[in-house]
Amino acid sequence: MGFLKKLFGNAKLDGAAMARSTEKADYAHIALLATFVEPQADPPLAVQQRWGRVLPQSYAETLKLFVKQGWLEALPGRYQVTAVARPFVQLYHERQAAEKAEVMPKVRTALAAKDASEALSIRRAYEARQPIGQADWTGEEPQLSHSALTRRIFFLEHWLLDNLSPSTLEWLKLYAAEQHLWGTNWRLSANEVPDSVQQELAKPGMDGVEAAYWKAYQLGLYVDNQETWQRCKGGDHVRRIELVGPNDEYTCEHCRQFLGKEFLVTRVPELPHRACTSIRGCRCRYEPVLESYEDVKA
Repeated sequence: MGFLKKLFGNAKLDGAAMARSTEKADYAHIALLATFVEPQADPPLAVQQRWGRVLPQSYAETLKLFVKQGWLEALPGRYQVTAVARPFVQLYHERQAAEKAEVMPKVRTALAAKDASEALSIRRAYEARQPIGQADWTGEEPQLSHSALTRRIFFLEHWLLDNLSPSTLEWLKLYAAEQHLWGTNWRLSANEVPDSVQQELAKPGMDGVEAAYWKAYQLGLYVDNQETWQRCKGGDHVRRIELVGPNDEYTCEHCRQFLGKEFLVTRVPELPHRACTSIRGCRCRYEPVLESYEDVKA
């Protein structure tokens, strides 16, 4: 109530106190402010509405408040945090780092026990404490089947894993499962990847740390692609699948020829492509082609 009186009474706000506050509405102000450390335009309307549900006023009114407080500078088509507000943002980032450091080992412990359901519950509880239900480093909101997909990684047998030692397999699957559970990917430092794993995965043009990242990425992508294909195959609202993926300097010619092409669900090429020659591995993904009402009737 005291904060609301300050808010609508045009008093100077205490950014440091808000950054440390246990009240989500207070903390949300600094979380939103932190999105403008670099000059940014307004996010999509749906994101603005998510912010509006946790803030005392609308997204647009909150930005006006920031400008009035001297926390945000209005640039042509963009906003940026001012020097006055940077200490509050720094407190926010420190708080985020501390909370992340606390929750990640809990998820890792649950996954090491192959309890993906418990790991997902920990992730959801953590994200529920964030102003818009998502931390600035986590992936999209997980689907109901997310933990089941993550768990598949532990029992995966695929040519992607051929000729790997049992110890490397165990480490790699845990790394892949952790990233899949969080819905994002990150590179580990050299001291976080066992020397034996680095030596086994390293290849010409790529060290063992980078190779571990891309191998783990492929495992998560594989279970997601398989789930997409199974759902399309078992439904009657999708008849075609498009192959999508990055088209960059690491995309091989074999994969590039399939990008953007559509196939009947029963005839779509298997992913990952065995003929892929990219040093990063095949990064192609299945994307369901949603049928229009006219197409369904036909």
